[in-house]
Amino acid sequence: MAAELSPAEAVDALVPAITLLGFGAAAALVSRALSLSPIVGYLLAGILIGPHMLGLIQESGGTHLLAELGVVFLLFDIGMHVSLRELKESRGDLLGLAPMHLALTGLLSAGALYMLGISWPIAIAVGLSLGLSSTAVVARILTEREQNSCPIGRTATHVLIFQDIVAIFLMIFATSLGEEETGATGLAGLVSEHVMGGAGVPLVLALLLAVIQAVIAFGAAMMFSRYLLNPVFRTLAATRNDEAFTAFTLLLVLAAACATAVIGLSLTLGAFLAGLAVSGTRFRHQVQTEMGPFRGLLLSFFFISVGLAIDLPSLIRNLPLVILGAVAILVLKTGLGYIAARVNKWSVPGAVQLATLLAQGSEFTLVILSLSSIMAGMPPALMGSLIAAIALSLALAPSWAILGGKLSRELARRKQVTMETANTPTVGRPVIVISMTSAGRLAIDALIDFGIPYIAIDNEPDRFLAAVADGYNVSFGDATNMKLIEAIGGNNARALVLGQARYEVSAEVTPTIRRQYPDLTRFVAVDNHHDLDRYLELNVRAHLLGGDPKGIEMVADMLRILGVPDDGLKDWLSREADLFTIGDGSDRHSRADEDDDEDVEDTVEEAA
Repeated sequence: MAAELSPAEAVDALVPAITLLGFGAAAALVSRALSLSPIVGYLLAGILIGPHMLGLIQESGGTHLLAELGVVFLLFDIGMHVSLRELKESRGDLLGLAPMHLALTGLLSAGALYMLGISWPIAIAVGLSLGLSSTAVVARILTEREQNSCPIGRTATHVLIFQDIVAIFLMIFATSLGEEETGATGLAGLVSEHVMGGAGVPLVLALLLAVIQAVIAFGAAMMFSRYLLNPVFRTLAATRNDEAFTAFTLLLVLAAACATAVIGLSLTLGAFLAGLAVSGTRFRHQVQTEMGPFRGLLLSFFFISVGLAIDLPSLIRNLPLVILGAVAILVLKTGLGYIAARVNKWSVPGAVQLATLLAQGSEFTLVILSLSSIMAGMPPALMGSLIAAIALSLALAPSWAILGGKLSRELARRKQVTMETANTPTVGRPVIVISMTSAGRLAIDALIDFGIPYIAIDNEPDRFLAAVADGYNVSFGDATNMKLIEAIGGNNARALVLGQARYEVSAEVTPTIRRQYPDLTRFVAVDNHHDLDRYLELNVRAHLLGGDPKGIEMVADMLRILGVPDDGLKDWLSREADLFTIGDGSDRHSRADEDDDEDVEDTVEEAA
């Protein structure tokens, strides 16, 4: 029988955990009240309870283990948001804008660190990590501003997916920098022992071997997902045993992390691959629900542990450097991001908004800076200042994005985009979308996804400018002018979508539309039964605003009338649901995947 702990030993073991939990909860509450990123609150909590201030907790093996587990669950969650389908559909951004954005920002940062005397391998690892943006912060901003599905939101999400994948290989590279002291493992260890007679493996070769191992592990994860994981999850779902489902998911994450560590790769790579395997199943949202509390709790421990290592007196002495560093991160990444967006054919307003949205530092940079191989090669003062500058950039990110949005709208206004139909020919029969409301935007998103040409019009200046700034191709004009409708292709239009329900206007133009365009199908989303009945009397296909996102029922009906098959429609509805849950609270993840499938089927049936 194991020896029991004495009361004093039990207290000593529990006090660090109680301290972390108490201050972590307080940091989360205060951050939410101040509209700050929780990451900033956790870092400040770590500084407060650390050895340089109150001294309530010291770094130890236990705190390091909790911090490592937080990173493991972070990478697992990132893996669940990466799917092969998403990679295929976003290949334009993944091969163009995303690598250019990272190369410009990351390599410039690496060059600056090298000029400060940092060795080039560490400068590259840290510099490229500084080129990354915060997935958590950007996703939250997109959700709060309802931009997940617009061109700006989609491109930003694609860039974040690319950066998350690059971050995995950055982890492999940064970890390999410390193998000179610890000894090579995995394939590098075998090469060192059996080919090089125990000599050290050159860094470039060690990195290449690590990438080969990662590719093999990736293939194994895909096979595991396809042939084993789906049947296991289906069996667990059939038992309706929540405890068994949670236990198996924890086992999956930790076992995958341990497996990659055993073959010489990092714990985090295994967690990422486990998440990638889960992303290919129908149970992804349920797994996110089960793992959400573990991820949030353990990740808070990681950021608190980073704060423990910050020397506050030294940080105060270098405060001007910290502020300068944060401003430099935001300004330089905005400027370089703007260049990358313009080279990839974004408009000036869209490029400005996209660049400011992705300008902050990344939580993954804090992960890189916490590695022993990186800490050993950077001066403590520079390390602390860099961590603080990243935290400050995360705190300023929402305000910076708001500023970018206002600037992009002002640029759109000065550009004075107007209706010039002669210069904007449309190939094929277009769908005309009037008013860039949430429902109108969603209709355009669907048309773009299915390659259906469209023409968008809005005569409300603020809404028009916001749509241009968000990356939509929209023109300013009064849709009640029938000559304008004829000029933009009304005679050849496949359908007309009313983003805003204005019954009196619709009733006034209906006789003309019936006479001049008898085959034109009209769609509208309304918010009450009275308008629903009135629009149906006008022979307009009307739908109540009831789903999330707004107008989803109308758009599903539009796609079906335009000839999109039910399977394609179900797949699109599922993708839209994913877009609108990224960065959202756990309340929207709390429903099971079976319920999601039922909602999709209900929407398709309603459209039918």
